[in-house]
Amino acid sequence: MDAVVPLPDTEPRKYASAEDLTRDRISLNEEDYELPSVGWIRIRGISRADFVTANKRYGEDMGAQERFILSRAVIIPTVTEAIAGQWQQASGISEINKLALRINEISGLNKGADKSVVSDV
Repeated sequence: MDAVVPLPDTEPRKYASAEDLTRDRISLNEEDYELPSVGWIRIRGISRADFVTANKRYGEDMGAQERFILSRAVIIPTVTEAIAGQWQQASGISEINKLALRINEISGLNKGADKSVVSDV
């Protein structure tokens, strides 16, 4: 049940339920992304769990963090960490960097965000 608490001189606030907190909101942040000279892929923003896992699992290994994030953010085609590693070897620097910036944007991470794996992905 939603709790509503009236505040002086304002509209009553509707507080979130546990169901609201656990409802998938990441899939709402999906889009098609064009890789020049490669083609189109489908990407999504990363979740807080993805972000924490990348940092915890891979520590200072930025390449491994990038492979993990790519495996979570690229949804068409399916990209495993192994495929992401091959992609890192085959692409120029700007290809993945530009994609990483877009993943940051749709994940809600921007210039004011805390420095992290995602800013270097």
